[in-house]
Amino acid sequence: MTAPSEAGAMSGHRRAGARALAGLLLWLYAGYAALLWAGGAGKGSWWQALSCLGAAPFLLWVVLKVLGAPKRLLRRLPRPAARAVRAVTAALQFALPWLGWWALLALLNPGLPSPAAARLGGYIALFSYLTGIALAFAARPRPRDVTVTRVEAPLPHLPAAFDGYRILHISDLHAGWWHPERELAAKMALARREQCDLAVFTGDLADKHAGRVARAAEAVGSLEARDGVAAVLGNHDTWVGAELVTEALRARGVTVLVNEHLALRRGGDEIFLVGVGDASYSDADDLPAALEGVPEGACVILLSHTPDILREPEAGRAALVLSGHTHGGQIVLPLIGPFFVTARVGRRLASGLHRVGEQWLFVTRGLGEVFPPLRLACPPEIAVITLRLAP
Repeated sequence: MTAPSEAGAMSGHRRAGARALAGLLLWLYAGYAALLWAGGAGKGSWWQALSCLGAAPFLLWVVLKVLGAPKRLLRRLPRPAARAVRAVTAALQFALPWLGWWALLALLNPGLPSPAAARLGGYIALFSYLTGIALAFAARPRPRDVTVTRVEAPLPHLPAAFDGYRILHISDLHAGWWHPERELAAKMALARREQCDLAVFTGDLADKHAGRVARAAEAVGSLEARDGVAAVLGNHDTWVGAELVTEALRARGVTVLVNEHLALRRGGDEIFLVGVGDASYSDADDLPAALEGVPEGACVILLSHTPDILREPEAGRAALVLSGHTHGGQIVLPLIGPFFVTARVGRRLASGLHRVGEQWLFVTRGLGEVFPPLRLACPPEIAVITLRLAP
């Protein structure tokens, strides 16, 4: 359960997000209407602008799908072929909205010459992208937007010595151009204020650039906890270089669990922390290997970058699964919820603490973003999970 003060903070974020969304929609509508009127739509510009506004979320969804579609394929291709696929994907994210609005305007204006419809579609696409870029700069989350979420997870078979055991959970730093080092340091300073028994990081250290790995690993290594810091790798870590990321984290004193486990002890009692490789795009997970040697009936905490690990039969042995990857959807719409979620477990499990069958799942919204690099009613998050004896 979330503390009332944190619930109030989230309510404030949702209200601010709703206001921002209303302002964005009004801006886009006015811009579309002006472009259509100038382009010859005349008296029909107001309702055609509504049609373009209605098409915008769908076209954004298509762009995000196109960007995500080749991710599993890229790791299997030779480098030149992978570069070609990336180039085509990059071109499509600009071309598809233009083609979509071109087709829509041609449908709405049967007498409009095709070159004019194409030109108008291009203007609307350009206006939309420029608005998105401006929004990314203006509404990009800052360290002051980070929320600290505190939840309690009652676990069966939890040894009494671990009742009240506190786990600091962070994920998805995505260190890169959008996340300068000073902001990363500020976020880690906030995390260090929490007096926890264990700190865990569930992947995606850097976004795309290997040059960002060392400083980001230093930031994770700066976390403080009685039983140290443990981590697993995410899909971006695999793309940047799994060995590079693993070595950088271990050099900063972080225990990286690559399909393996470790025992956490309090006196004569113990629980097991199990970590798997990325199960989202790189298929680097091997949960049976990670659980090998863990006694049956033991209390297991499973670290997985993606909550999709729940699809594995062996995941049922975990009392608590800690994941990231989803970013909470980044954009959360009123009455609809997360706009786009990459995990296959669906939007309902995109963030927060959930009871799934006989186990608990906590998915953090993470601390960083990917394209589009903004958040709406979905602030970045540091989580503190307190383990409790199940009644």
